[in-house]
Amino acid sequence: MSMSPRIILLLGAAREFDRGLLSGIARYASLHGPWTFYREPHGYFVRSTRTRFEELRAWKPDGAVCPTSRLDLIRRLNVPAIVLDVNQYDGKYPGVQSEDDKAGQLAGEHLLSLGLEHFAFCGFESMRWSQQRGAAFRSTIAEAGHQVDVFQPAHRRAATWAKEEPLIQSWLESLPKPVGLFCANDDRSANILECCRALDYGVPEDIAVIGVDDDPYVCEIANPPLSSVSMASDRAGYEAAELLYKMILGKEKMSGQRIIAPASGVVARQSTDIMMVRDADVRSALQYIRENVARPIQVRDVVKATRLSHRTLNDRFYRECGSSILKHLTAARVAHISKLLRGTSLPVWKIAQMVGFDSDHHFARYFRRATHFTPQEYRQKYSPP
Repeated sequence: MSMSPRIILLLGAAREFDRGLLSGIARYASLHGPWTFYREPHGYFVRSTRTRFEELRAWKPDGAVCPTSRLDLIRRLNVPAIVLDVNQYDGKYPGVQSEDDKAGQLAGEHLLSLGLEHFAFCGFESMRWSQQRGAAFRSTIAEAGHQVDVFQPAHRRAATWAKEEPLIQSWLESLPKPVGLFCANDDRSANILECCRALDYGVPEDIAVIGVDDDPYVCEIANPPLSSVSMASDRAGYEAAELLYKMILGKEKMSGQRIIAPASGVVARQSTDIMMVRDADVRSALQYIRENVARPIQVRDVVKATRLSHRTLNDRFYRECGSSILKHLTAARVAHISKLLRGTSLPVWKIAQMVGFDSDHHFARYFRRATHFTPQEYRQKYSPP
């Protein structure tokens, strides 16, 4: 190996998950490098963007990161490698895997929190990661006493959008409204929005839509902006680079290790900005929680925001939302705390003060009871390195 490890990167940057991986790899290289990277040339410069084996061998790489679809090319180089899309792969090469079960669970919990009674899932029949997200979503919804309508394509083979669009439109027309619709990724969510516009359905009034990946180039430019489950692929990229370097140095062997890109939380936008609650007092209580989630409010404060007794409001909460006031309030406060831990570098003691705890110990116990992580453990797991 040269003084500067030479790493082949055969991954694009068109999607947020891949951009996160690249960001994490670059961050590790900047701290432990310098590293030299090979990226496939843009189509402006070559007739074909498909790299040839002879070209890669002449570059004399020390390691590689590639999708499973390119593994045959990399395998011939006989260098350590990290593979992507390992949901479809069970070999000896270490790989990055998304936390699909958690993504489906988070999407289900988010849609349930809106007070909806009808739910649906639209994914990709041939993709294992899509199937896993859908299964976890159905399980979460079933635990709350509801069923999920699943889009079933006419064929398992991938179809063009021109052929698939009328089928999805017919399926959307068959769904009871209003409905909470979970899509396997943001691209699928964008497909659904296109169909909703064609059918003149309101989003989120008729169909509340949530996807996965939190890709700003999809979610932010969508009309309306899309809610999505964020995946911490930047952390996975950092850990992938760390493992690759150890393998290059001979400190670890390739044995099918898995690096998990965690599902870190829901980024709520306009596509799910709706609260389907019939009871006016429960709506008032939910609004009070939403507006005061950053303050140290308690159940008694929520009750005071209505004209009801604690027992009556709690009974109505169960009827409308499927949970107690305390459970909903705790979930809202923990989501707010989690966002601060992930998205800021504020010390934990400062966050504890901001959300109304006068003791770091009480704050840590409260957070751990809800998430099974201490604040420090959560930040380490879900924040960029």
